[in-house]
Amino acid sequence: MDFRLDAADQALQDEARQFTRAEWSEKVADPRGWDEIGLLSPYHADTDALQAQRDFSKKLVDKGWWTMHWPEEYGGRAVSIETQLAYREGMAYEGAPASFGGGLVAPVLMIHGSDWQKEEFLPKVANADIDFAQGFSEPNAGSDLASLQTRAVRDGDDYVINGQKIWTSGAHYGEWYHVLVRTDPDAPKHRGISYVLMQLRDDDGEITPGVTLRPLYDMTGTRRWSEVFFDNVRVPVRNLIGEENRGWYAAMTTLSFERSGIETAAKYLGELDRFIAVMRETRFNGEDVLNDPLIRHKVADLKIELETRRMLSYRVAFMQSRGELPVKEGSMGKAWGDNLGKKWPQLMASILQEYGRLGLGESRAPMGGYPGFRYEAMHGSGLGGGTTEVQRNLIAQRGLGLPR
Repeated sequence: MDFRLDAADQALQDEARQFTRAEWSEKVADPRGWDEIGLLSPYHADTDALQAQRDFSKKLVDKGWWTMHWPEEYGGRAVSIETQLAYREGMAYEGAPASFGGGLVAPVLMIHGSDWQKEEFLPKVANADIDFAQGFSEPNAGSDLASLQTRAVRDGDDYVINGQKIWTSGAHYGEWYHVLVRTDPDAPKHRGISYVLMQLRDDDGEITPGVTLRPLYDMTGTRRWSEVFFDNVRVPVRNLIGEENRGWYAAMTTLSFERSGIETAAKYLGELDRFIAVMRETRFNGEDVLNDPLIRHKVADLKIELETRRMLSYRVAFMQSRGELPVKEGSMGKAWGDNLGKKWPQLMASILQEYGRLGLGESRAPMGGYPGFRYEAMHGSGLGGGTTEVQRNLIAQRGLGLPR
């Protein structure tokens, strides 16, 4: 299979890379959100880093790239899957903090949202004027998400919500929340779930009454997530996405977008190439690091694995371009990428030996401590967005036809 891009898509990818290098390379280092080689931590640990990402997103809006993948009826250009792939690959390779607008919630609103929800939220998303957090996981409902227990009870024109969510990315800065809640506790677990929009903050930035955020930090000390508690939080019934008790099926629309995995390989390949460029100028005990044949072989093996991940992503995009639903293929890419998410930082750290464990802010840390930071931060790779074990079950059942 020849996966080369056509001339127009290649030109867009080249332009996206040049644009990112020009607009995203000059920044002030933050000891927990930034590094010295042009990459932003995706965890928004610092308000300046978050604002920089928002400013960059606005530039993509001005370029007409932010919603080029949206249908024309919602103001997009309905570009092909191939064009989306070319663009996103170029952006991710250069370490861009974002490429497309809408995340997981915009596609769901387009498919399942009411007219007022589309009119209210899609223009704001299209202009990069709003941040959504996602409220899915709970302490006892992670991989088995359908076991969630956060309860929503109808009271007139409102739902009254009580319960807890966990591992919520972006809750500490998001304005709105898209949340799965249980509206029928007596129904089978997949059929009693509803999907609602909840305001996290008002226009003055004040937290919605009844909502409590508790920070969750990773082992680097970075606030990546929050626990979110609901105590009689009132949400208008009109915030319901789709039908009551049919929220699970709308949520699966969200997850099918999340697992396409186009950007992962490009991001890692870009990081690897930048790492190699630094290593070409690095000497240990008077010897060039890359003169060691064992290190060269390790780097070559990783490069092959990353190219394999890239081809899996291209396969998913190819199937999408034909109108097919790449369920097991998406899971194959996700599982492969999860493994690389752990392996790649470990390789960086091992090549740098003891110095590779030094974190951000350490005076002797190579590359500003970025390898050590990534080594610690990526231990959770394979958990978010559906665990590696879940992906393997999907591959086994839907790909190989094995029994549950």
